Amino acid sequence: MTQFPRVALCSWWRNDSARNLQQRAWRLLSKSYPAARWLWLVGDSSDDTYARLLEVAGEIRPYRSVELLQIDTGICGEDPATRRRRLGATVNLVLERVREEDEYLLLHESDLVSPPDLVERFVEHAQSGRCPIAGWPILEINDHQVVFYDIWAYRSGGKMFSNLPPFSACYRPDAPFQVDSVGSVWMFDAADARRGARFGAEACLTMCAQLRELGRTFWVDPTLVVVQPRDLWTPTSTT
Repeated sequence: MTQFPRVALCSWWRNDSARNLQQRAWRLLSKSYPAARWLWLVGDSSDDTYARLLEVAGEIRPYRSVELLQIDTGICGEDPATRRRRLGATVNLVLERVREEDEYLLLHESDLVSPPDLVERFVEHAQSGRCPIAGWPILEINDHQVVFYDIWAYRSGGKMFSNLPPFSACYRPDAPFQVDSVGSVWMFDAADARRGARFGAEACLTMCAQLRELGRTFWVDPTLVVVQPRDLWTPTSTT
């Protein structure tokens, strides 16, 4: 393994032109890791998200490697099950672009805010045997209350996490702990994507199940906080 393993950071966008697009794009591109490339996919968009991201990619290209794709899955509907199927189809097209030189793939929802040294911290976990590895996504409900955000994807013993403490029986506040599945922002071995691991009808849960069948153990770093901006958050059902 090289000193700096090659990491592909994969994000997806949909109708984001008026949703702080430029700020989000530059935030994703500001990661400090020296051996990264970015894969962005615009799916099922009806605005100028793709054109605006092309401008950003053009501005950053001398300093960062950005691959930008645009697709239409043809999957219509906004109920939770349909949205998960559309998400799965979108992410899978990103996973098709994995290269032989990619050592890790980092899935990062484009509206979430993560630390600049996110990739370094994930790679450190992976090199210590903790991979797949995920961050700890939160949402600030108001000035006084912070809740755990991704209760649908994070599960242990077949049970979803809760928004509020104690979150789950497996939770540890200051040390990595094991779970069954993760989402939002997480990294795994790119070889597993080359073997055919993919999202499915249950989005990331389908892929997590496939990775467990390959013998992978999922880890969470609760000190690596990922923030869902409140102004970009729309409440949705988990069913």
